[in-house]
Amino acid sequence: MVAGLAVLVVGAASLSPAAGVTPATPGTPGKAVRAPASAAAPLRLTEHQVSATTLQTMKDTYADSSVHTIVNSVNHHLHPDSSSDCAQESTAEPLDPAVSGDDAFCWDEGDATTQYWSPQGMTSSGDADADGVWGTDRVLVSGWGSANQQDHFGRMALINDTDGSADKYGYRWVLPVIPTDGGNDFGIFGSHMGGMVWWGDKLLVTGSLDGDAHHNAIYVFSTKYIYQANTDADWVGHRGDQVSAHGYQYFWPAIGSYSVPASCTSADRSADRQPCFDALSMDRSVSPFTLVANEWVSTGSTGTASRIWRYALNSADAAMPITTDSSGHADPIDIYDTDIVGIQGTLDRTENGEKVIYTADSVGSPATHGIPWRIPLPAAGEQTAAHATTSTGGSATAQHEWAQHSEGMTFMADQDRLWSQTEWAADVNGVWPTTNPIRQRLVFSLPTTALRSSLT
Repeated sequence: MVAGLAVLVVGAASLSPAAGVTPATPGTPGKAVRAPASAAAPLRLTEHQVSATTLQTMKDTYADSSVHTIVNSVNHHLHPDSSSDCAQESTAEPLDPAVSGDDAFCWDEGDATTQYWSPQGMTSSGDADADGVWGTDRVLVSGWGSANQQDHFGRMALINDTDGSADKYGYRWVLPVIPTDGGNDFGIFGSHMGGMVWWGDKLLVTGSLDGDAHHNAIYVFSTKYIYQANTDADWVGHRGDQVSAHGYQYFWPAIGSYSVPASCTSADRSADRQPCFDALSMDRSVSPFTLVANEWVSTGSTGTASRIWRYALNSADAAMPITTDSSGHADPIDIYDTDIVGIQGTLDRTENGEKVIYTADSVGSPATHGIPWRIPLPAAGEQTAAHATTSTGGSATAQHEWAQHSEGMTFMADQDRLWSQTEWAADVNGVWPTTNPIRQRLVFSLPTTALRSSLT
């Protein structure tokens, strides 16, 4: 297997809110602008595939499982926001557009308050297939990164969203891992799980951690290679006849990755900096479908543009999901500069012939709602978008109307619904870790018609 796949067993980026955070002054983003041609070079991807021999060794060594098995054998449950279980979380909901009825949910107690894990990226079977289901299951995938732990790695909650299922809104944790020793062993996937897209049988996950080129990458997993552990020990790997996934029953090895040319650091604010991957999303409104990526810029930053870019996707049955040239390289199709900070997720679509991105400034201040934005993008051959960016109220004046501390987004096209989630479980001052967490973690959905109506 390639060396780049095994590197993520070490290294970490802090996921914790800083103590004493002060409210950020909202910006007033203008029109999106195409970045210069020179911006493409740092974003060129190089494809790496795990060998067929390694994949076969994993098949021969471990007990097969599947998405269907996992979401129909749940051992945790989301709780409707209207229930007493979610009394604290309800304050973190979006205000405009508001979440209606029981379209918001809180996590089981341990996940709602843990100081060792943090919700980050999100994807769903709505990304994977146009009909919104994978096989017979409608599934949400919530990525969580480790926080305040010595060993830094990610985990994923596979959530059953299938109408009529006895397990609807139940979830089970799965551990993403890196195959080692030719598939005979595996190790920790050291990602904060900030960006996720499920396309066909492939799951793409960002491995963005500061300071290492291998960390600033996109890793690929396949639903064809999901396995079951045979012990609930807290170590990770294969020892003798025991297979352990840090106490989780299921583990999911990567089958490949896409690396960028250099390392990155989120502290770098130079114009020619190497962007760190943050969120990922999928745009099904263009042909070919595209993978949309963005970087995260702190809400405390000024004068630094947040960049958004995209790559063409292969057909769903291809061995690897991103389109590459004969040398195994993928260049970004479009790169845009925006003045929006705090981007943690996007929804990408075409409306009335205009490409737009919905996103939010996830303001890093205690008890502060985010700022939703609708960003028209420049058409081909144009440098700037035809229309100004808008926020709640139909103007370019930022308003705190979105969810508190929101993270990744995913889109169920067949239902025309956006799903997202929130992150924090800090104390009243925004300090984390804490022994007195305020429960603010939600999974919520709303119709995109409501989102468009509130922003235009």
